[in-house]
Amino acid sequence: MPADQPAPAQPIGRFQPPDVRRRQILDATAALLLADGYEALTVGRVAARAGVAKGTVYLYFDSKQALLAALRAQMWDRMLQQPAALLEQPGLTWTERLDGLVAAWIAAEQDHHELYHQLFHEPGGAGAEEPLAAARDLLVTLLAQGHEAGEFDVPDPELTADFLTHGYTGPCHHTRTHGDVTAAVQALFRRVVAARPPERPL
Repeated sequence: MPADQPAPAQPIGRFQPPDVRRRQILDATAALLLADGYEALTVGRVAARAGVAKGTVYLYFDSKQALLAALRAQMWDRMLQQPAALLEQPGLTWTERLDGLVAAWIAAEQDHHELYHQLFHEPGGAGAEEPLAAARDLLVTLLAQGHEAGEFDVPDPELTADFLTHGYTGPCHHTRTHGDVTAAVQALFRRVVAARPPERPL
């Protein structure tokens, strides 16, 4: 398909709630960014891909950069906000919180690896603040608090977090089954921190 020809519109209903319409527009933006890159991305092509008028896109996003900023915010949510919520959830062991963080990171790595690269490393995204550094800081906090609770043996949470943060991505691309690699990396993290989850009362 020529670069100046919009991708086929998605078959969607004419009337959609604002949150659904916004998601459709962002999904179209992500698909075009992955297919053709930053330079070929235009609001007009996003509108055509989403099956809406160009003016409809501008109701939600005032520019191409606003579209990209919204996609980056989604990536921050996947890698940081969702795992951070686990730290505030009562009744979980620190091991369960660690498992939840790993599951969120693996999902982001497997499902959105190329999009992450486009949003933060390719033209239009290079230099943007990345969620990975903040996600690493979240892991440091989790390890330190788990150590203080006596559930982890992590005397140097910062060094351990650096090791785990840089080491988890490899297995993501060497297995075909999402569930298998998630469980395996969760087990690896537990071994590294010498997790000793407390026994739950019967």
